[in-house]
Amino acid sequence: MISFDFAANMGTNPNSKSLIGDICADLGFKTVRPYLGLQDAERLSKVNPIIFYLFDYSPDFERSKMQINELRASHQLRVRFAPLICFVESPSKESIIECVNAGFDDVLTIPWVASTIKERLSKQVNTKSIYFETDSYFGPDRRRFSDDKSKRGTTAPAAGFGFRRYEFVRNNFAGVQIMQDKVIGKAPKRQSAASQGGVQHRMSV
Repeated sequence: MISFDFAANMGTNPNSKSLIGDICADLGFKTVRPYLGLQDAERLSKVNPIIFYLFDYSPDFERSKMQINELRASHQLRVRFAPLICFVESPSKESIIECVNAGFDDVLTIPWVASTIKERLSKQVNTKSIYFETDSYFGPDRRRFSDDKSKRGTTAPAAGFGFRRYEFVRNNFAGVQIMQDKVIGKAPKRQSAASQGGVQHRMSV
């Protein structure tokens, strides 16, 4: 059983913040704080190995996507590879697709039962995860919900294109441990702490 120590409430309006706050209370998070920007997130990550960033799909979703891009561009691995979770109260095909394309680690729809949510969040810790980095994206495989799972991210893309594939594990002691960092095809132009220096990031940070 993992420990739910710290959550960032990413609500973009009073209703969103209240909803996420209620969910955090049900899950038993020890500490819940509003998101105060990237600098604050990076400071908190130095003493909190794993911070769950909890979002709500709301009319202010464009602001949420800006926050996601900010977190995914961090030079602190604990922030850049942090679990981003979105709660969707009125799910539709379009909203789920938008959440997947935004780069969430998981998208949870109603009914929200504490035991089910805990089980889903637990899968973000002590389990191998895979992220992809392209010129314009960083996060989980957006094709992970497709039927043909056997070929995801294993073949080289068309000439002139490429991506970076990360295998990593999050844990409550070290934070993030990069297990593999592999370029397939042309290296992406996107620059980050995770894509600079290669081998030196195969450690817990």
